[in-house]
Amino acid sequence: MTANAADKSLQAEVNALPWFHQIDFGNGVLSPGWIKKSKVERVSRTLFDPLNVTGKTVLDIGCWDGAYSVEATRRGARRVLATDHFAWSEQCWGDRRSFELTRQHLAPSIEVMDIDVPNLSTTTVGTHDIVLFLGVFYHLRHPFETLERVAAMATECLVLETHLMRLPFTTEPHMRFYPNDELHNDHTNWWSPNRACVEAMLRDVGFKRITMKHPDYRRRRGIFHAWR
Repeated sequence: MTANAADKSLQAEVNALPWFHQIDFGNGVLSPGWIKKSKVERVSRTLFDPLNVTGKTVLDIGCWDGAYSVEATRRGARRVLATDHFAWSEQCWGDRRSFELTRQHLAPSIEVMDIDVPNLSTTTVGTHDIVLFLGVFYHLRHPFETLERVAAMATECLVLETHLMRLPFTTEPHMRFYPNDELHNDHTNWWSPNRACVEAMLRDVGFKRITMKHPDYRRRRGIFHAWR
């Protein structure tokens, strides 16, 4: 098979699957995706530029199609463990085959585990230098209890990304509860903390230094780096 034919075959395989991340497979092969390539690249810089992942172990919780697991590998991580369950289950429109295609072509060394968030612990997945906890927090029924368990898995840095509630006139910790589908018409969106709330929670579970950046101009989401 010629290179061009192989690329066309891969593009057809990619197009047959659902995608959350727009993945660049090279040679013009690009997956469709809810999160476009430009944003994946911008978020990757925000996630990883403050870190040195070379030789480190990385746990990616809620990895979907694996865009940030691939980036951690590309930046020299010694070991990357990617986990998800909900996005690959019948409860969601995602598909583990998308992740596996990404891993096969871009980072075969990535380890994978299908495990639901309530089952994550140091016993089930161990501890890691860096833990990515992206786009999960506001979907949790029990966010603080989960954060305590996730924090225990991070020996150096926890990177948490979440939807934020904007309260410009207060620095007090607040978190809003959405009992139905009020947040983006999604019944799995339960919570919207403000920045002060996330930072207070991270301090409470043992992190000493915390920074935050917004991944886009709308400032409705935050990426928090929490260091021991």
